[in-house]
Formats: sequence, structure tokens, C-alpha cells
Amino acid sequence: MPDFYELLKVAETASFEEIKGSYKQLILQCHPDKLQQHDVADPNRECLGEEERRDQNLSDFNAINEAWNTLKDPIKRKHYDAELLQSKFQAHSNIYAHITTSDMESIQLEVTEDGGEADGDADADKETATVWTYAYDCRCGGQYLLDEARALDESTEQSGPATSDAIVECSECSLVIVVKPSPTMSE
Repeated sequence: MPDFYELLKVAETASFEEIKGSYKQLILQCHPDKLQQHDVADPNRECLGEEERRDQNLSDFNAINEAWNTLKDPIKRKHYDAELLQSKFQAHSNIYAHITTSDMESIQLEVTEDGGEADGDADADKETATVWTYAYDCRCGGQYLLDEARALDESTEQSGPATSDAIVECSECSLVIVVKPSPTMSE
């Protein structure tokens, strides 16, 4: 996957105006019409390699346009960023597994919340809430924990297959798992 940010020589956090400015500057350097003017202005220029240079400039021109057309649109940029992030994670060797939420164990946790009052009966001030969490064991002995709210957010808020994955870190080591929601979660 080409890195459009690198191609346009901007940071991934660049604003629309920064991307636009860099695009304009780069496109002028390899625009086919501008290059033809230089060729006509200097007829004594060597012909060896000219065709390869023109092909490379046309290729650069097309790649820069593709990058601009993707990054100028906020929705396309969001999808591109998600795909880029996914490709970077796939390139790393710290991914332990690719799983779905159905591969994880569903655990019910009782969470006690303090009512916030200092005097009186301490047990009366506490409220108990039930929280569901997905757990998956790591090879190091730690666990990958994904709370149900995040799992549901990943499956309902995101669109497209590349952006619906959640990356979950191990509680003990540097390994991660890529969790794709089960098809039954979004129904």
C-alpha cells in the first residue's frame, strides 16, 4: 500500500491546508505540460533516457493526484488512515492472533462504585454494576481484555471490513491481537 503522506511529503497529522500546499508544489514539479515546455525550450537536451524520465514523471503525477484525491476527502482519508494503520500492524511481528469476539471468553464482572459520601455506613454508599468483558489468554500468561461497550462500538460505528477491527494489547507483554466483531454482534 503506498504511503500517500510520504508521497505528498506531509505528516499523517497534517491539516487540509498543509496537504493542499504540498500537493500544489509537487504537482507543478512533475506536470506533463510543464515538462513538455522544458523539452521544447532546450532542444539540445540529450534524448537518452528522456522517455524513461517522462514515464517516471507521469507515474509520479498520477500517484500525487491519487494521494490528493484520497486525502482531500475527509471520509476517504479516514478509510485510508484505517487501512494504513492495519497494514502497519500486519507488518509488525507483535501480533499474536487474528480472532473474532466469538473466539473470546465472555466474563461477567461485578464493579463496585463508591457513592462519594464520607460519613455513614460505607457499604450503603456503594453501588454494584455488572459489566461484560471479553477475555483471551496470551501465551505469556497475561490476558487480552475487551469490554463489551468497545466491542459493540467497533462493530456498529465503523463501516467497511478494514476499519471494524479492534487492536487489543496484552495486560502483561507487548503482543497484541486483532479482534474482528462476530457477525452476530452487529445484528
